[in-house]
Amino acid sequence: MLYKRVFVHEDQKRFAELSGDTNPLHIDPIRARRLLFGEPVVHGLHLLMWALDSLLATTTDKCRIQSLTASFRKPVFPGEQVTINFIPGTGDSVGLDITSFGEIKANFKVEFHTTQTAPDKAQPANPKVPPHGEPEARGGNGLALREGSLPLHLPQDKYQDLFPNLAHKIDPTQASTLLSISRLAGVVFQAIEYEIQLSDNTSGPESNLDYRVTAFDDRMQHLAVAVESPNLAGTMLAFVRPEPVAQATCAELDLLVQKDEFADQDALIVGASRGLGEVAAKLLASGGATVTGTFNLGEDDSARVGEDIKSVGGDIRFVHLDVTQTDLTDFIDNNSLEPTHLYYFGSPRVLDRTGAISTKILEGLFRIYVTQFIQLVDVLARVRLKRVFYPSNVALDDTPSNMREYSIAKSAGEMACISLEKTYADLRIYKPRLPRVSTDQTTGILKAISEDAPPLMLNHLQQFSSI
Repeated sequence: MLYKRVFVHEDQKRFAELSGDTNPLHIDPIRARRLLFGEPVVHGLHLLMWALDSLLATTTDKCRIQSLTASFRKPVFPGEQVTINFIPGTGDSVGLDITSFGEIKANFKVEFHTTQTAPDKAQPANPKVPPHGEPEARGGNGLALREGSLPLHLPQDKYQDLFPNLAHKIDPTQASTLLSISRLAGVVFQAIEYEIQLSDNTSGPESNLDYRVTAFDDRMQHLAVAVESPNLAGTMLAFVRPEPVAQATCAELDLLVQKDEFADQDALIVGASRGLGEVAAKLLASGGATVTGTFNLGEDDSARVGEDIKSVGGDIRFVHLDVTQTDLTDFIDNNSLEPTHLYYFGSPRVLDRTGAISTKILEGLFRIYVTQFIQLVDVLARVRLKRVFYPSNVALDDTPSNMREYSIAKSAGEMACISLEKTYADLRIYKPRLPRVSTDQTTGILKAISEDAPPLMLNHLQQFSSI
């Protein structure tokens, strides 16, 4: 039996309202772009409860969860089709795999037992919408001492609307416990790639989900949390989501750059509000270049970068550009752009994924790295563009299996650079394959060895200036 679904942003908002899990990783596209996955992801507990609701569509029995394990392995993005594969288990247990493009996103295993108590006769949870708030501040080793309690909430209308089979067939306190675990994971601990192991419980707190950290590994940012409610108890194992990467300030970078070493450049930097584009913008402005930077969703980030550059006497203006949607001729004309140098840092989140090659992902990357890049160079080369900086990654040397779409699209972009140089005799394109550098794009659960962005970028900017 197969169930398929495409979650959308509205689904995220509805589940956040029901559960109280208002972590921006799930519901705020602008803030999520700076977090681990680069865009919003579906709540893990939303996937779980949808899978359980789909499973219960096949029975008329009233039931309770006897045992439940759930492992959230890979992110699911709004707009991505996922499938539930039902797998018969031992005894009365059933396995459920959530897959997309041949890749397993989550694994669940559940065992129900039938009961004579109808859900509407069971112990009620608080019918109010749970309080919404920002994710709690994290305190490093302070996580090792964290314990507390979350009140159980279950707004019936919203619950029945999202999960009609669960609402009619399982104990409401068990459902409200699952919703509170989502709030615990997303708001209290900002957890990712977590697992839960739960079993039926009859001796827990009357109307709360109590939790207590039982183990915390500061180096791995991994924790174990004991949880207990009136009708479920068990453990949550989770990694703590890393914070966005903060790049060096202009006050720090200004010491590296000679005052006028880039003064001959009128630079257009696509993607200048964060990451390597932000570093390049700061270095170029500190070196006397006239700089125009673009942003897509990160208007607040662009304002922050602009203020930082101006604080040391540099100058930059930012203009909005969605390179996937904009008519680039109109964009250039409307903003009166005539750059001599183009820096092309525009990039979506490069996903670490296995499974079959996704033509949808590949088409999106190809549009950014090849089609729109060619169009932008074509427009600018007819004015006074002479130099293009087109960076990629050393991953292209090996084409790793978890970056195949990126490797295909970026390799095509490098070939486009060669063709463009042949088309425009005065054009030179510098296309370095950069090592891993610490940015929002490369941040991960485990800290990996990364190059320091400022000296690396300065070295490449200087080489680029000499071609």
